[in-house]
Amino acid sequence: MPRSPSSPGRDSWGSTSTDAAPPRTLVVGPGAIGGYVAARLTDAGWPVSVVARGATLEALRDRPLRVTDGGVEGEVRLRVVADPAEAGEVDLALVCVKSFDTEGAARAVRPALARGAVVLSLQNGVGNPAVIARECPDAAVGGVAVYLGCQRLAPDHVVRRPSRDPSTGRLRDLLAGGGAGAPGAALAAVGAAVGVPVRVDNDPAAALWTKLVANVCLNTVTALGRARVGRVFAEPAAVELMLALGREVVAVARAAGVPVAPDAAEAYIADARRRLPRDGGSSTLFDLENGRRLERDALVGAVVREGARLGVPVPVSRACDALLRLNEAPSA
Repeated sequence: MPRSPSSPGRDSWGSTSTDAAPPRTLVVGPGAIGGYVAARLTDAGWPVSVVARGATLEALRDRPLRVTDGGVEGEVRLRVVADPAEAGEVDLALVCVKSFDTEGAARAVRPALARGAVVLSLQNGVGNPAVIARECPDAAVGGVAVYLGCQRLAPDHVVRRPSRDPSTGRLRDLLAGGGAGAPGAALAAVGAAVGVPVRVDNDPAAALWTKLVANVCLNTVTALGRARVGRVFAEPAAVELMLALGREVVAVARAAGVPVAPDAAEAYIADARRRLPRDGGSSTLFDLENGRRLERDALVGAVVREGARLGVPVPVSRACDALLRLNEAPSA
């Protein structure tokens, strides 16, 4: 398929032209984040194709995606494909699969990328952009830390619970990172279309590692305790465990030269205590409850690996990683 003259491409992502056509976009993995973003981009008039498989593919081919956004119900009919090749040539790919599927997803996406295409990882973990860049060497690749409060209740139903400052009502959801040049410009365009605040960083590493602090704190403890947020914060020992985990993430990040704030763990715990719904959980807890494979290896497992590589002691992360392994399915 020839590239449209108005298609962004690597050299024109930063263009502010108001008549530029939206980028032809491929969303890989219509889970909680991917489904929500695909729906909102479709609503905004972007030409979006969604790569799905299994029950999700069947459900979204059969009926619209139901979106509950801040209590408001809606339905969006998505263009769903089983193979990226069915989407034609795309200018932007958003990888939203679980981290253990990143390599395969990136390899499948590569033939569909137009010249100058951007690929953004909207995933948990810190290693996904490097995996994507290895599989898609001609693309401009960026990593995004996603704070959207999304959960998938069924293959055809995603829920977003926006986070707002309790005193001002200001939206606190955020897409952060991206990277210099085309990835950052693409992230800004996505945020504007979806209606979510964006912070573009020339180097997304700090954003990704700061999000890892949050993921390791909350995901690990809610999953191991099989407990929702309210119960976790009501137990002082559980809060101390989250702090210990978060501090180890910070220590590893700073040893790696990533400028994560020294008090990132304390800041996250204080913010989460105020902001998170009492009946909320984490993606790892929901995966565990539904018998799905866990992202352990990309979250607390990454802290253990990087700690060993850098000579940073992470005894709490190591113990929790071992316990989470016991909760994984034997084939995981």
